[in-house]
Amino acid sequence: MHRASTSTERSERTPLVQPTYVFESSLARSYQKRLHRIQCALCVGIIAVLGVALLATVSYNLAQDIPDDTDTGMNGTQTLTLQPGMLKSSNPVMRRRLMLSDPLMPLMNVSWPLEGQQPTGNAIRVQTMPNSAVGVGPLINETFPMPWYCKNQTAPCPATKYRSLDGTCNNLNHPYRWGVSHTPFRRVLPAVYGDGISSPRTGVNGAPLPSARDVSVTVHRPSYAHDSSFTVMLAVWGQFLDHDITATALSKGQNSSALSCCDPEQPPHPECFPVLLDVEDPFYQDYNLTCMEFVRSAPAPTCHFGPREQMNQATAFVDGSTVYGFAQTTTTKLRVGSGGLLRMLVVGNRELLPPSTDPNDGCNTVEMNAKGQYCFETGDARANENLHLTTMHLILARQHNRLAIELKKNNPRWSDEVVFQEARRIVGAQMQHISYSEFLPSILGVDVMWALNMTLKDSGYSDAYDPTVDPSIANHFSAAVFRFAHTLLPGLIHNVDANNGSVNYIHLHQMLFNPYALYNARGPKNAVRSALNTLVHAVDPHVTTELSNHLFENPVANVSTPSKPTGPCGLDLVSLNIQRGRDHGLAPYVQWREHCGLSRPKTFADLKAIFDELSLSRICKIYNSVEDIDLYTGALAENPKGRLLGPTLTCLIADQFLRLKVGDRFWYETSDPTVGFTLEQLDEIRKTTLAGIICANEALLDQAQPRVMEVVSATNPLVDCKELPQPSLKPWYNLDGSTPEQVKNDKRDGAKPKRN
Repeated sequence: MHRASTSTERSERTPLVQPTYVFESSLARSYQKRLHRIQCALCVGIIAVLGVALLATVSYNLAQDIPDDTDTGMNGTQTLTLQPGMLKSSNPVMRRRLMLSDPLMPLMNVSWPLEGQQPTGNAIRVQTMPNSAVGVGPLINETFPMPWYCKNQTAPCPATKYRSLDGTCNNLNHPYRWGVSHTPFRRVLPAVYGDGISSPRTGVNGAPLPSARDVSVTVHRPSYAHDSSFTVMLAVWGQFLDHDITATALSKGQNSSALSCCDPEQPPHPECFPVLLDVEDPFYQDYNLTCMEFVRSAPAPTCHFGPREQMNQATAFVDGSTVYGFAQTTTTKLRVGSGGLLRMLVVGNRELLPPSTDPNDGCNTVEMNAKGQYCFETGDARANENLHLTTMHLILARQHNRLAIELKKNNPRWSDEVVFQEARRIVGAQMQHISYSEFLPSILGVDVMWALNMTLKDSGYSDAYDPTVDPSIANHFSAAVFRFAHTLLPGLIHNVDANNGSVNYIHLHQMLFNPYALYNARGPKNAVRSALNTLVHAVDPHVTTELSNHLFENPVANVSTPSKPTGPCGLDLVSLNIQRGRDHGLAPYVQWREHCGLSRPKTFADLKAIFDELSLSRICKIYNSVEDIDLYTGALAENPKGRLLGPTLTCLIADQFLRLKVGDRFWYETSDPTVGFTLEQLDEIRKTTLAGIICANEALLDQAQPRVMEVVSATNPLVDCKELPQPSLKPWYNLDGSTPEQVKNDKRDGAKPKRN
């Protein structure tokens, strides 16, 4: 390790250059000086020639690889526009510029965004082989009630700079389908159902697949290897972002009641698909359980007869719907009704999210409600799933109100609606900026971001919008691929007390559906600090037992078998993820590799160069064929070779987020004068960081690293919150037409809105 030498050290060491003791004559000194000048001149000449030759060579190679169709930005600089197939060049200079590792180079040989495959045929046919694709049938017409998004809509879309709550009218050619809430997920590869129509996927030869729990126990065993580069905040933002763009609807019983699938006293419901547990299960055998609850996703109404599809209740766009909701009734309930503000619960001098008083929301408990503490209400019903997620909801709600107060103060003649929409518009833009400047580079890598033109501009506008790109969330992305983040979570969350340096630990499962810590004065700060201080696990098949045994843990009374211990006993998240993929008829893992332009393994031996050795040995034991491997399990088993994700996960995640950027007409960098920001406003939005938003909205937090998804390091040190850059709202001043004198008078007269 290098260290600076002290003066003492320097004086005690022998000089590297021998001292000269011979005095030269004046003639010799003159000769040596002339010789030295000649040598210097020759060296400079040679270096100059080599430099010119190198520049000429590089310029020629780049000219051969880069097409002429470059775009000129607002500031006069040229940016590369990547076209399908242009990245196929094997030129080493171009490959260095892309900086892609060899395992990812096949991804550059396919067209982006990736093109889906549809089953051949236009009519339903009887299945002779299990898991075979079924063609799309004729239009439903009047046989069944036609879904609203299948009808020919004649109402024109309004010309407005504000997004709709439900995502309608984003794409003007497909205003009621692409990216709209309560529409089917985008199906990329043909559905693979056991009967070709609806039943969960089976083995390639019709044999049952191994139980999802058996796969979990065999392949997804717990491990405690940390990834030293990232913090739990990476997983927190990932879940928050996931809930903003996906929300799968589950099947319900009569009167929207929850279904019970493991009650032996009730007949099995057709929408039940429980996970079977072995009688000798290493964990559940102690609780006499052989069945894990699982309800199938609700079938989405479709426009044609054909295989079962599932519904996305959220808008596909990164638009802040997890904060505001994607339905007018929800949004109206969350708003104060004046000043553009969201409702908040005031506790002392602190603001918390409004309480949810619904005793059947799956979170509230009689014990805590008796103490006057409730779970919270936000734009997304899953906000209380874990303490970190609830805290992120709180911070973004505070961010909205902070923006709304300043916007109203400097535009006093704006109505409640205008202030709300302007603040919502900024929050949505900031979520997009954080996702594409901090989150995605961390999981995909800067090289992939650059290669697929997903990077953000430092200045000016970006006109990447393509109305032919469908941004709708893919079925496989929601049901399997983006669930990779579950492997990141550690079993213990720790927090360091800055006052005495002590470290406190809490089991992860104790933070699930337990947001009550936020009622404590330092609760939000402690939640944030623990996410910033705890390292994540590596992305691999291994999952902590906190999620594979204790998910949503509740006491279980085994009255039928007194010899067996009484709970607590939770669910297995890994089993549920695998089961969900089978429920949705997702094609097996090998087909997704082929879809990405990667090699398609035909035998287990072909997986040796793809999977890590331990995962391969376990997968060979549990699956009968490579064609049976579930997408979730196979993608996680890939050796990432120094990256966070393996090639298949990188491919499928990149494709979805590329679509969410270029397929969003309201993308925050757009130059469209109807929906875009001004250049001055864009400059301020680009100053957004997640660290800055956290610090601005959690007063008790005094320090944070600038890149909160990364660990503290020499290049990412803890800094005072006051030192983090904050966007200014000056480009939004006096947009209501008020004169400075009117603004001053309105302030004096108390135009500042009051909070309820």
